Amino acid sequence: MKKKNAASEKQLAKKMSAEAADREAATSSRPCTPPQTSWFEFLLDVSLLESHLEKHSPDPPPVQLIIQFLEQASKPTVNEQNQVQPPTDNKRNRTLKLLALKVAAHLKWDLDVLEKCLSVPVLNMLLNELLCISKVPPGTKHVDLDLASLPPTTAMAVMLYNRWAIRTIVQSSFPVKPIKQGPLQPN
Repeated sequence: MKKKNAASEKQLAKKMSAEAADREAATSSRPCTPPQTSWFEFLLDVSLLESHLEKHSPDPPPVQLIIQFLEQASKPTVNEQNQVQPPTDNKRNRTLKLLALKVAAHLKWDLDVLEKCLSVPVLNMLLNELLCISKVPPGTKHVDLDLASLPPTTAMAVMLYNRWAIRTIVQSSFPVKPIKQGPLQPN
């Protein structure tokens, strides 16, 4: 009787291992989707951003990368007394802001794409970083600047920021139609 139970247990084990092997073959033969690249991987490997943006449909998409980079760069810190401090100006945060600017440059600073996909505060932060890196003195009134005397990159940054500001003001001045609700259905 014991020999019979041992033999049936061996057969059952063989059958179970054959089923497991079939499952493994079925799952391993399916093409798996590559894992999404995380924002911090671009900090570790500078060349990764260019190769990522050259893909047909990168995951995450470029505008999502801008959001992630600026979100991480603007995270406040907490000190020893549990007080919230503004984000520190360190190499990590400067690099994240620069990566966001590189992604926007890859999109050719297309305001239609940027306005469609980024919120007003995020786009404002991005364009302010562009002004900073373009050597526009902070606190300078843009109307006082002589664009002809500025370097081309600085003039482009000022013009882009002002185009966006005017577009945002005009778009926010239009009344927004309320969404119509369908007729209520009696229960």
